[in-house]
Amino acid sequence: EEHAGIREKYSRRYEHILVDEFQDTNLAQYLLLNHLSSFHRNIFVVGDTDQSIYRWRGADYRNLLRFENDYPDLQTILLEQNYRSTQEILDVAMAVINRHPLRTHKHLFTSRAGGSKVIRHEVFDDKEESQFVVDSIASLVARNKASPGDFAVMYRTNAQSRMIEEAFLKASLPYKLVGAQRFYGRREIKDIIAYLRFVHNPDDEISLSRIINVPRRGIGDKTLFALYTLSQQINRTSGDIIVELGEKRDTSLQNNFSGRALVNLKPFGALLNKWINLKQQFTTLELMDAIISDVDYEGYIDDGSDEGQDRWENVQELRRLAYEYQDSGLEFFLERVALVSDQDTLESTTSVPTLLTLHAAKGLEFGIVMIVGLNEGTLPHSRSFDDEEEMLEERRLFYVGITRAKDHLYLIHPQNKTSFGYPEPVLPSRFMDDIPSDLLEETRSSQAYPGLRQSIQSHSTIWGNADTREAPYEKKYNPGQRVQHPEWGEGMVLNSRIEGGDEIVDIFFEAVGLKRVVASLAQLDIIE
Repeated sequence: EEHAGIREKYSRRYEHILVDEFQDTNLAQYLLLNHLSSFHRNIFVVGDTDQSIYRWRGADYRNLLRFENDYPDLQTILLEQNYRSTQEILDVAMAVINRHPLRTHKHLFTSRAGGSKVIRHEVFDDKEESQFVVDSIASLVARNKASPGDFAVMYRTNAQSRMIEEAFLKASLPYKLVGAQRFYGRREIKDIIAYLRFVHNPDDEISLSRIINVPRRGIGDKTLFALYTLSQQINRTSGDIIVELGEKRDTSLQNNFSGRALVNLKPFGALLNKWINLKQQFTTLELMDAIISDVDYEGYIDDGSDEGQDRWENVQELRRLAYEYQDSGLEFFLERVALVSDQDTLESTTSVPTLLTLHAAKGLEFGIVMIVGLNEGTLPHSRSFDDEEEMLEERRLFYVGITRAKDHLYLIHPQNKTSFGYPEPVLPSRFMDDIPSDLLEETRSSQAYPGLRQSIQSHSTIWGNADTREAPYEKKYNPGQRVQHPEWGEGMVLNSRIEGGDEIVDIFFEAVGLKRVVASLAQLDIIE
């Protein structure tokens, strides 16, 4: 831009320029391409606004629109014939993406005939969802309808893989992950587990070496060398030494460290002492929360980026797991995690089902695709609710997932999400409402309530008929009322309505924020 001679030199040198995946370019790349093609003006770009899903790393699908404005004499060639998917799958994909306002309209068609309808399957909760996935794969393989490698299970966030992975492990079925570490191998999960293992056993040197500077607390190499040297000299573990340094009483051990080293070691030792004393009175979840809070692990792991938020969601998923074992004790929880962790390091063969996020699925294709967690707050993700551009990208992400399927597609959504032992009602994704019912084969698990199918239209919630359930005569809960929940504590009712044959209550809890509950399941007590 600032050096005309250099710009002319390179624009003359490159007579023809070809750009692939043009929808994934950022604004700086677009400007650079404009300069490089400024002399010959022979530039050929290939891209699809419908597949732009990398906004979080700077990609701007509007570069295709800019290109049309900056090169008014361009020739556009639409690639509308699809060689991958059946027409049934393409029709569903188009029903979703046609609602996107800023795109070049296309009509996808294929010469592949005889495809089956896309299956929309509703389950009671996310646990049943994972079991349905595994059972369906096992059944189709057993009946020689497919081979294991034909399947892909796709989800919006990495945290969703935990339940699915465990369902595979429980069934002794191998699988592979694309673009992500297995759940128990993820950095943040290993950090929290290491903290718990050390609190359970302060002689665990491996766990101590992982957590001693996570988050960073200024314990440098010299301090570590002094610690390990002293440990060998007096035949005591490093953890035992730090714990003693953290006690309020003076100890001769501190004479082996500089004043600067003690400034960092003693507070850490005090925290270790605190957690060790709490482990007998706290549940595993309470102990985990104390550790996360005391070291500000959320502030350490969540830097505001999408990756940071995904890592924090993984920690939240581990917290949900800890709740399931709150009555079993810390030792049992750690044994259980160790067992699953050992299993998920087993090498899988090549022809096995693939687990991956929708972002990781771009560019891939599979015979049978199962997209799970199609609920409001998951897909579209709750982060997109207040950002129109983010919401548009969530729609494109769903479209990309749909178009990965060659022969069969399952769209799966639960009626409830298990949240710390209680089923929390969740709405189906708003994108599901864009698909005409005649394009779908709609099925439901035996546990799912027939009358609780929900949809969002004009920002309102509409529930299906619930003839099989007896509706209450009148609402029990009113806005402003204070209620007590056995796990979430005290909260205030914000809204209540009769839907689907039950009372649905929106409550703001002081401890956990806004929750939507089914009154007949939530065990609420009204505070007079």
